[in-house]
Amino acid sequence: MKSYRAGYVSAESAKEHLVPGPDGRPPLRLVSSNNGLDLALPSGQLVDYKTLALRHFSIFAFRVVGTGYYDDEDKPRRFRNGQRLGILREPGNEYDPNAVALTAGRPAAKIGYVNKQRAKWVAEMLDSGQELSAIVIQTKSSPRALITTPEMLEYLQRD
Repeated sequence: MKSYRAGYVSAESAKEHLVPGPDGRPPLRLVSSNNGLDLALPSGQLVDYKTLALRHFSIFAFRVVGTGYYDDEDKPRRFRNGQRLGILREPGNEYDPNAVALTAGRPAAKIGYVNKQRAKWVAEMLDSGQELSAIVIQTKSSPRALITTPEMLEYLQRD
């Protein structure tokens, strides 16, 4: 039996529930939880942000990587759930041609990157001209973020 995070439905069960409705959207919403913000099914069950089936709805959630590599004194050190993040495509990045940086604060300071597993999909969307929005969903030692289209983010944040 494959393990999954306590309090979350298994990836297999999530995949079964992540069926588009008549409007093409998933049966999900962002809810407050002990972890920060989580994706919840109508039943209240939580969907692990690592569930790859979310990409079919252009929803990418991940731990921000590389946060310790920037000694920018203007870089925010604390984050809040729901905080908006900037998205900056870095096609000339020497380490990853699919690199997508995340920024926060005013002035905007780089806080890290989309992880490599999600960066390819996010980079393809940005390169095709798709507008994307990002927010902080968990504020642990390394923040977790969610990137999706502005319309999907509005839908996920509905009351």
